[in-house]
Amino acid sequence: MLELVASLVVDLSDQNLTVYNSNQEVVRVIPVSTGKASTPTPIFNSKVYTKYRSTTMRGRTYVVHGVPYTMCVSANEAICIHAAPWQENAGQAFGVPRSNGCVRMPMAHARWLFQNTPTGTPISIQA
Repeated sequence: MLELVASLVVDLSDQNLTVYNSNQEVVRVIPVSTGKASTPTPIFNSKVYTKYRSTTMRGRTYVVHGVPYTMCVSANEAICIHAAPWQENAGQAFGVPRSNGCVRMPMAHARWLFQNTPTGTPISIQA
């Protein structure tokens, strides 16, 4: 049986999300795309507040319906970890800053993470 995710670390410089189990062993390293220079992902420690199998995301310059496997890590739901099928469909690689502040990842990784990460899981976003 797979053990639940115990903690998450997003490394902005490496554009990776590292998943740890309760023994602090690395379970998975996921390539991500975090915020662009103009819309950076903030550095902070938090937790997974809410989870949505599919949700609508809104920003000052965009509305995206049906964003899959979304886990919000800021209390106001402004910063979330989620799949970015539009990025995959456009053939744009992950591992490069591309978002408006969220942490994007490939669909298969986002599905796995969503299924194995309980609300309350600690997350650290670091430079």
